[in-house]
Amino acid sequence: FSDEDISQKDVHIQFVQAGEGGVDGDSASITVAAAVISALEDVPVRQDLAMTGSLSVRGDVLPVGGVTHKIEAAAKSGLDTVIIPKANEQDVMIEDEYKEQIEIVPVSHISEVLDVALAGEPEKDSLIDRLKNITGSALEQREVGGTGSPSPQ
Repeated sequence: FSDEDISQKDVHIQFVQAGEGGVDGDSASITVAAAVISALEDVPVRQDLAMTGSLSVRGDVLPVGGVTHKIEAAAKSGLDTVIIPKANEQDVMIEDEYKEQIEIVPVSHISEVLDVALAGEPEKDSLIDRLKNITGSALEQREVGGTGSPSPQ
């Protein structure tokens, strides 16, 4: 959905601590997507938040494991906000000491991730509007059904 031709751009993603204690599985999908979109669109990502979630090809944010531990780690690191999959909301059981330290934002679509994660209001709003135009049908199905996930096609 970028306004420019990105066919000549290279994107390199490296996970320094992959596996044991680092990135494992696809729980960093929304983080990678937000970072790539931020870089391509020149809209900065907020530096006071963490995020976890798997991402479908339709832009749906899917559940991941270990959400409670990830939230507590974000709070211990001094972050203010953590974005999690809405499907994991019922899994969260954080210690009382962290409840006041961090805001937990459940999301179900990449447009919601970008709305929370990106800074720079005019640029962010324009970007999210373009994304909603592209993925509008899936978002409309979700809002009509009220289930938090798109209806089967």
